[in-house]
Amino acid sequence: MSKDKPKGGLGKGLDILFGTSAESSEGNITELTAEQNIPSLEIKQIRTNPYQPRKDFDESELAELAESIKQKGVIQAVTVRKLNDGTYELISGERRLRAAKIAGLEKIPAYVIEVNTKEDILEIALIENLQRSDLNPIEIAEAYKKLITECSLTQEEVADKVGKSRSSVTNTLRLLTLPEEIQQSIKKGEITEGHARALLSVESDVDRMLLWKKIINENLSVRKVEEYSKQKKSKRTKKFSGKTYYINSQNQAEIRFLEEKFMEHFGTRVRLIPTSPTTGKIEIEYFTAEDLERIIELCKK
Repeated sequence: MSKDKPKGGLGKGLDILFGTSAESSEGNITELTAEQNIPSLEIKQIRTNPYQPRKDFDESELAELAESIKQKGVIQAVTVRKLNDGTYELISGERRLRAAKIAGLEKIPAYVIEVNTKEDILEIALIENLQRSDLNPIEIAEAYKKLITECSLTQEEVADKVGKSRSSVTNTLRLLTLPEEIQQSIKKGEITEGHARALLSVESDVDRMLLWKKIINENLSVRKVEEYSKQKKSKRTKKFSGKTYYINSQNQAEIRFLEEKFMEHFGTRVRLIPTSPTTGKIEIEYFTAEDLERIIELCKK
């Protein structure tokens, strides 16, 4: 990776994607000017971009775009680079390319630029999507991770390139530590990034999953989720008084198994607190009056 690139990433090399500059860029990007004719390439000659940060494409949106393309053509050219075998690799514009195929087009207008490193390919694809707010939070996090792992960038360098603060990049990357079910929920738009950040403040994955299900089932606001996470933190900081009953590792595993069974049944956090080999307490958490009524009904069954 070249370390002497100007701060802010590819800079003018990206301007052609948004029609803001006709000047030649610095470094290893060669761009066409706005006055030059944009060539139309055969779609069958264009390969998809292996570094495309966007993974999910809404079929209904693609159909709408395809219909628009049938009526008005492709308004914004895609961006490609030429490969040694004479074919082209897509750098940005996969949504337009897919819609053009659906519309039955054989050719598509394309900017042909020279890109020599996978860092630049990934960076252009990422920033092009970010500029258009095309990515969901998980896709953005995965793209940041690729820039770090595959291009040997630091979080600070990633932040500079995408025009974000380092803390913003760090917090976005943390979304990838959430359970897979929650990440998929974010991708589908079932919960917002604000919900996800609130879930990150919950300590265990079990508690995160339980609170996530509560968000879905009860349509909780971000503020409500933040209140719940604060309640859990407060409970963890409380100290228990009195004598402590020693629990060995085997008993702890059995207790954990039973707690999970209770949690599956009640849909909330349940704790078993042994006070002797034969006695103890069961704590069942609830957060609203309706939640308590639901738990009571489950106890009656």
